Amino acid sequence: MILIVDDDKAIRLSIGLMLRQGGMESVAVATEPEALDAVRRPDMELVILDLNLTCTTSGRQGIDLLRKVRILAPAVPVIMLSAWGTVPLAVEAMGYGAVDFVTKPWANRDFMAKIRKALSDAREADERRQHVPTLADAEKESIRKALRMADGNLSHAAEMLGITRQSLYRRMEKLGIK
Repeated sequence: MILIVDDDKAIRLSIGLMLRQGGMESVAVATEPEALDAVRRPDMELVILDLNLTCTTSGRQGIDLLRKVRILAPAVPVIMLSAWGTVPLAVEAMGYGAVDFVTKPWANRDFMAKIRKALSDAREADERRQHVPTLADAEKESIRKALRMADGNLSHAAEMLGITRQSLYRRMEKLGIK
């Protein structure tokens, strides 16, 4: 699910249509309280956030909301959106964790490419977080690699690992390596 946060209904509808045509689901909101409620959804994959949620053009509202979103959903990528984007605002947004910055008007093809990249990068990061090996797994792999490199010779494998042959044997026994 992709969250669209923009005070302009036409923008929300336009982005929603673009996403639907790209085979993606979205929910669109206009205010900060609605955005903070929606970002808590467990199926939220990405936030597209306008820098200016009222008639102002300072970008402060969007930056402040970005900071709150990053606290509530740190793993959810955020793409900032603005018709009044400046380089300092974009740099500030990136500093607070935005993954990209899109200016209005946008080219659908480029915008969708940024969305797909943000989603892909977030999935890869999630997979890496879920597949962090335990110390025992890392130790098993190191021992197995040393044994392969030493063609099964325990003395040579122990030397490669910087331990005694007896220590290697005990660790192999403890870790169930035969």
